[in-house]
Amino acid sequence: ERPSICHYFNLAWSKSKNVILLLVFLLILFSSINVSAQELRESSSGISKISERKTFLTDMRAMEQSARASYSNAQHIESLLTKVQASVYITPNGTKTYGEKPVCLFATIQTLNNLKDLAILKNNIELATITIESQNDLGAVINLNLFAEFKNLKYIQIVSSIPTSEEAISKMIINNDGKYSVFFKIQNGDSQ
Repeated sequence: ERPSICHYFNLAWSKSKNVILLLVFLLILFSSINVSAQELRESSSGISKISERKTFLTDMRAMEQSARASYSNAQHIESLLTKVQASVYITPNGTKTYGEKPVCLFATIQTLNNLKDLAILKNNIELATITIESQNDLGAVINLNLFAEFKNLKYIQIVSSIPTSEEAISKMIINNDGKYSVFFKIQNGDSQ
């Protein structure tokens, strides 16, 4: 017995459903690849995102938990930020070092350009904190290339003691190629 026309129609319809499903799958696949490629281009464009300190630490903790990391960079950064560490303070009157092998560096916008002339143990520094103290400081430039000789530097914190915004701080920073994790804190009269 010969198959009826309905049999051929049903067979063709099931094949076209498979083709449609395949096309939908490919469309979803290529659109997700395009989004990933765009994110990669943005992250490699020489501009890294600068975030608020609490957000930065929260995001890092979440990433470490999802990756089930055995070592916590977030805890290490919090330790650098909150516990007493060997440190170097660059002031307009000179440099003061506390401890034998400083891991933290403190500078103001005005003293930042003195970094290249410092005779300190630059290779031990892991965290640099730059302080914005006045409205005039917001017009300054923070050139991250100044830290090129600091081989172990991973984190740069910008602390503003005057009201400002993420956008204003981001505009101050140049040569942010992603080598350092940069985050900021705006101290609105609080001590943390």
